[in-house]
Amino acid sequence: MKKLTLVELNNKAHKDLKIKNNAVIDHIAKLHLITLRATELGQAATCFPIFATRNTHNGFWTFSAMTSFAPNENLYVKNDKFGVIYRPTSVQTFPFYLMKAPVEENAYTIGILEQNSCFSKTTGESLFDEKNNPTEGAKRRVQLLEADVQKDKQTVQFSKTLEELDLFKPLDMNVQLLDGNSKNIRGLHTIDEERLKSLSSQELDSLHKQGYLMPIHAMLISIIQVNKLILLNNEKVERAQIIEVKMTPAKDVAVS
Repeated sequence: MKKLTLVELNNKAHKDLKIKNNAVIDHIAKLHLITLRATELGQAATCFPIFATRNTHNGFWTFSAMTSFAPNENLYVKNDKFGVIYRPTSVQTFPFYLMKAPVEENAYTIGILEQNSCFSKTTGESLFDEKNNPTEGAKRRVQLLEADVQKDKQTVQFSKTLEELDLFKPLDMNVQLLDGNSKNIRGLHTIDEERLKSLSSQELDSLHKQGYLMPIHAMLISIIQVNKLILLNNEKVERAQIIEVKMTPAKDVAVS
């Protein structure tokens, strides 16, 4: 399968491109984990369980909303509708992405995967109007991505602070099925509540001043939403029924 490459959005080269009518919801329906910024954790916790994962190659942390217990499945999508109160920014901006500007150093621009099957030249939502100006939908996505540059920096700083304070707790998630089988999900992290309680008053005050206590507590509270995922999974009798999900401290931090 040919690897798709991000190219800078251009009102001449891409003037005829359209986003297919069901492309966005089809994309969302396959997202098992949805990327979140630190600023989104409070709102996202009202809908999803939130976990952190670490990239073993570069050490960067990513915060994600979990939408199912299996890859390429989103239990919140039913009848072509994403049934949540809060829609993460990363799905609102699809199929636009931030990319490094090809010419200007240390700058960002808007990119697309122009060969992605979500695009058409015949039907769907246009990227540009007849005067080659961005359509309202395109402008909305660009504005969200431009705001994301600063939010990405805030997320990096937030995760760095959590790591420095040793607040990430690796978990093993064991999904037990009615038929007697089970499956393990590894590589997930939450907040170490005991470690949080042991922080000094100065450390807690610093977290408070940086606005980090709210997203920290949001991650902890969001774990309750795993129960919602179980209910959503079990709504369809043809799907393997879940009787329990156990989360225990990981014996090691290997990701699988």
